[in-house]
Amino acid sequence: MNYVDDVTRLFASFGEAAGSYQEIQPNYKDFKDNLTPPVTSIAEQDSSEALPQAITAVLLLDEPAPPLLLIGPPVKRAKNVVISLPSPKTAPLPSESTTASVTGDHQRLSELLRELNQIRRDGLPAPRKQTKAKVIAIVSANGGVGKSTVAAGLAKALGRLGGRTIAIDLDPQNALSSHLGTLRQGPGLIQLKQPDADWNAHYQPGYGDSELLPFGTGSVNDRRSLKQQMLDDTDWLNQRLVSMNLGENDTVILDTPSGANVYSQQALDAADLVLVITVADAASYLALDTMAQWLETTRRHAQRHRYVLNKQDGSRSFSQDMSLLLQRRLGSDLIRTIRLDHQLNESLAYNRDPLQHAPDSIGCQDILSLARAVRALLLLDATDEHVAP
Repeated sequence: MNYVDDVTRLFASFGEAAGSYQEIQPNYKDFKDNLTPPVTSIAEQDSSEALPQAITAVLLLDEPAPPLLLIGPPVKRAKNVVISLPSPKTAPLPSESTTASVTGDHQRLSELLRELNQIRRDGLPAPRKQTKAKVIAIVSANGGVGKSTVAAGLAKALGRLGGRTIAIDLDPQNALSSHLGTLRQGPGLIQLKQPDADWNAHYQPGYGDSELLPFGTGSVNDRRSLKQQMLDDTDWLNQRLVSMNLGENDTVILDTPSGANVYSQQALDAADLVLVITVADAASYLALDTMAQWLETTRRHAQRHRYVLNKQDGSRSFSQDMSLLLQRRLGSDLIRTIRLDHQLNESLAYNRDPLQHAPDSIGCQDILSLARAVRALLLLDATDEHVAP
């Protein structure tokens, strides 16, 4: 049996003639599958685009099927078949850094709210009271620079310019009493350290219409007790100045021990003007950086700091050279130079006021010039206070 007979019999079984048989060669060149999406590489996909939603493909196979060319058991026609493609991945969760940032913001917000609630319960802190008088602190980094001499000279010179001028000795050496001619023994700070002590009742008169509250004499335990009170209460001196009820035209001069100590720190925190006494030697020049750092620790950042060069000896070239270095280093902060004048030491030995006994000496003239410069600074501060809103 050949191939033609097989085809003839096959067509005859279907009631057809073999002459209608034609072979068709398949052609897949133009075939397109519209159900399958085109595949793109991962590199071509844009990571910023949103993932597509789930795609559902429906194949409708109810159309009449072409004649089967193979003999076998009949195959049931497929009904509507639904093919679901995999759903896209869900959006990524927030990163750990984003979560930590949000947590930190919430924590800071909670802390601020707690602080506000605490302020509502406790109330705002009371403003720091200050005396109406102008307060001048006399300080130095090194000893032996004539600090008490300058403090006494200012107290006498400013006392002649109107208003009360009160010198308060914060130095345990009690040297200011000798410079102001108040040799009478009386109670001083060391005896008047209690909060209810009346300082106004214990001032002693001094040269040039000045007044003095000495440090006072006492035992080691007395000095230790006073020092401890200042350590425990950093506003100790300022509060006692407030209790004096001084006026705007009054001036307070605070003489302090040399170097950084609790007495000097209390004076710095209460002062409107700080005068740093220095001399033209190497030790004083090398201490300028330390002094500048110390002045930055004061509580009153608006106060003025000025330097006074004392005991300037024009007869020695080294003193002249050091004076020139200090002037270049300090600039306009060096407001006055007090020349070396032996009349000041001699007047102290004879217990007399040099401004009255030798007013024309170079030392006295320089002290009077310093007093005028200090008064101008204090008046400038008063003007700024009235102009400020």
